[in-house]
Amino acid sequence: HGWEGCLSNLEKLLDTRDERGGAMKSIKEEVRIQAPTSKVYEALTRQAGYRGWWNAVGEVAESVGGEAKLHFVKDGTPVKMRFRIDEMKPNQLVQWTCLGHDMGDWIGTTLRWQLKQAGDATLVSFEHAGWKGEAPEAVAQGWKHFVGSLKAYAETGTGQPW
Repeated sequence: HGWEGCLSNLEKLLDTRDERGGAMKSIKEEVRIQAPTSKVYEALTRQAGYRGWWNAVGEVAESVGGEAKLHFVKDGTPVKMRFRIDEMKPNQLVQWTCLGHDMGDWIGTTLRWQLKQAGDATLVSFEHAGWKGEAPEAVAQGWKHFVGSLKAYAETGTGQPW
């Protein structure tokens, strides 16, 4: 139906909710961390940082183009993940793309952490985007835990990694 139909379809494609108003196709979390932006950025770009708040045994490259290999055991089942580090803007942004995962829905999704100085704190906006369907609720709950773990790690030096 001409431009009106095209624009309507475009709006549907860009909408992050399904047709029933259900779960979002991306997971978003935001947290205010009482720590300098440089300290939060370091937690997001150094292997020691990731091991402190996300994955205690992960192997994480510390430069763009490198890879992160994470290993979890969930309900007795090993889960392996592999990400490419796409972007690192000091004290502003970190972005990864999932290249491999035991759960195929993850592959091609992106993880994006945006940092913004907010007075004496850092505002972290996190998004796990690119789900082909609804983002799994278990993954959303996992990110709530890990974003909280990042906050604890940056503020106290102790997070809750798996």
